[in-house]
Amino acid sequence: MLNFDYEKEPLRDILFVDVKSFYATVECAVRGLDPLTTMLVVMSTADNTGKGLILASSPAAKERLGISNVTRANNLPNHPDLWQVPPRMNLYIQENVKFNQLLKEYVAEEDHLVYSIDESLIDVTDSMQLFFPDTGLSRQEKRWRFAKRIQKEAEEKLGLVLSVGIGDNPLLAKLALDNGAKHNPKFRAQWQYQDIPETVWKIPRMQDFWGIGSRMEKNFYRMGIDTIWQLAHAEPELLYQKFGVMGQQHYYHANGIDRTILSEASPVAKEKSYGNSQVLPRNYTDASEIELVVREMAEQVAARIRRHGCLTQCVSLFIGGAMGEKSGFSHQMKIPATDNTKKLMNYCLQLFRKYYTGQVVRHVGISYSRLIFTQSRQLDLFSSPEESAKEEHLDQIIDRIREKYGFTAIVHATSKVNGARSIKRAGLVGGHAGGGPGGLDGL
Repeated sequence: MLNFDYEKEPLRDILFVDVKSFYATVECAVRGLDPLTTMLVVMSTADNTGKGLILASSPAAKERLGISNVTRANNLPNHPDLWQVPPRMNLYIQENVKFNQLLKEYVAEEDHLVYSIDESLIDVTDSMQLFFPDTGLSRQEKRWRFAKRIQKEAEEKLGLVLSVGIGDNPLLAKLALDNGAKHNPKFRAQWQYQDIPETVWKIPRMQDFWGIGSRMEKNFYRMGIDTIWQLAHAEPELLYQKFGVMGQQHYYHANGIDRTILSEASPVAKEKSYGNSQVLPRNYTDASEIELVVREMAEQVAARIRRHGCLTQCVSLFIGGAMGEKSGFSHQMKIPATDNTKKLMNYCLQLFRKYYTGQVVRHVGISYSRLIFTQSRQLDLFSSPEESAKEEHLDQIIDRIREKYGFTAIVHATSKVNGARSIKRAGLVGGHAGGGPGGLDGL
């Protein structure tokens, strides 16, 4: 068993920052409501279910109504003081940008990392002395005051309530956030190397530990590992034999070890694929209607890869059957590198017509992979260079029109017929209503 000398581990000053109930807090902020005392839920009414689904609940709504962010509308208790508002994804993205701009006022670009739409982390090691030069304060006190200062500024400028996990490395800061700050009256918690036996090892549930899901928890249970303490004191070689590098990583994490330095971290690799999927608003039984949706989605994803300057060499089609029906299928095919909308539509339709056997369809997904990030084009032996150039030019013109005036500025006539989905989904962001960037629409 390894013996860790924490004095030799990287000692950084990391703040892991989370906006409490982000969507709900933003909705309260723009209405001038207190996000901690107001009962408010952001309720999606997307037509793919016909029913509402709670995307976010304010802390007061969760506590007083006993609901979660996956509660259905028909399970939401009636209460006269409860606000129910539709999602406005554009507004949330806008507020996320403001939130991260505020954090960047305290650190250099390389010391800031966006973790999700409501969480970011910053390494204040190099800037803490600038904002808190008082030599009479301990390192721990300066961190604590730094977190408090950011919380105060976010509340005053943006109306956002922040939880902040403080740690000697990114892992400890994340664990402090999830297991301490979110449950602390001040919404701050600080976990350090010397406190690991009393903090990390005493996390009550294994799934409360970052990176451990239900499947891994069951795997650990089969090995007789029921707690983080047991994981931290397990035989590392056995974990490596059982789970490979991931097992070794869990062992180190259970001991509070994370040697990541934000400013030295490798840049995020480009995506290996681009795709889109949707649950249809009803059961589709007509093959021509399903093909219409496949065409629309093939076109939408084609525009995405062009926007990112890449060609695809593999198209994948997923068709999901309706509940109670026979299952769907998922297949892919290798193709010559292209970003041509017409060709990609035809490839996707080939897959559909080859494998579709008449099942009732409720879910469609398309993705393009094996991407090449290049501006070069390979000539097609089955079409003239002039024809290929003409189609490429047409795609570019359509892309520019939609970029400037919106997707619905130019659509195919088939997008108006029964079963089409592209126009109805044009205003969605992440599958939910985009809403306006500000104001009180939806009140």
